[in-house]
Amino acid sequence: MTTTILNAASPAALDLAAGEYWIELVPATHAEPHQISFPAVVEPRRHHGLWVRPRLRREVAEAVCKWLNLVYPVDPDWYPLARFEDDLLVVFTGDAPHQRHEIALGEDGRYPLGELGRWYLSAPTRTRDRFSRQLAVLRDPERHYPRPGETVVTCDPANLPVSGFPARIDTSPGQPPVPVFRPEIAEAVAVWCTTSHDTAPDDHPLVYFDGDTLIHVHQHLRSRDGYLPWRINPDPDGNYRIDGDEWTFHVVSEKSEGEVNPTMRPGDGRRAWSGSPA
Repeated sequence: MTTTILNAASPAALDLAAGEYWIELVPATHAEPHQISFPAVVEPRRHHGLWVRPRLRREVAEAVCKWLNLVYPVDPDWYPLARFEDDLLVVFTGDAPHQRHEIALGEDGRYPLGELGRWYLSAPTRTRDRFSRQLAVLRDPERHYPRPGETVVTCDPANLPVSGFPARIDTSPGQPPVPVFRPEIAEAVAVWCTTSHDTAPDDHPLVYFDGDTLIHVHQHLRSRDGYLPWRINPDPDGNYRIDGDEWTFHVVSEKSEGEVNPTMRPGDGRRAWSGSPA
């Protein structure tokens, strides 16, 4: 899939509010401006498997209306039209009376889209600034070098050495080892996963930041009823502990003593702990 780049002036230039995650409508074509993410609360139940049922704030619903009216002429059979009539959100999926869908404001102050549209859990919109930042992170060799006491780990052993990143490994009696990433390394891991997801969505999770919170969207679990992305908050030192089963890492090198950066070779990864592969 081709990565689409959008500018920051898109109608989806909105931030996440409490309890929201990024969602995206399956586009008719993978080209600007058809791939835009919107913030929404996601209901527990899915419809037809993967698709989520979003609940939108008024300002987000207005942005969705503007965007749908922008992309509608490209493929009227795919995209609906939408507008506000006072406080009523009206979505038109065709010209017939039964294809006029009136959505009233819910008790939570949001507009429930229900089964209207094939929306799925996604990541922030692919803006040019975001793409440039990701490129800079991926090109930074310092994010691959371990400091004393760190070990190189990977969640993608097939793509070593570029998928290897340094982490401190925390161990507790009777508990599986836990990788702990410095903030700049957590960013690099997130960028690696998300850019890999763009080309192989079944093999990689989506990972992004909401402020200081790391958000992990599992590529398979996201289709299950009740699933919500995993929110990983920084510890008191600002580092990120990956201590769940949804995101599996493998040891690539021995612990660094600060003398020589360990050499990483494809196929060197040794599984350090069990869990569902992400």
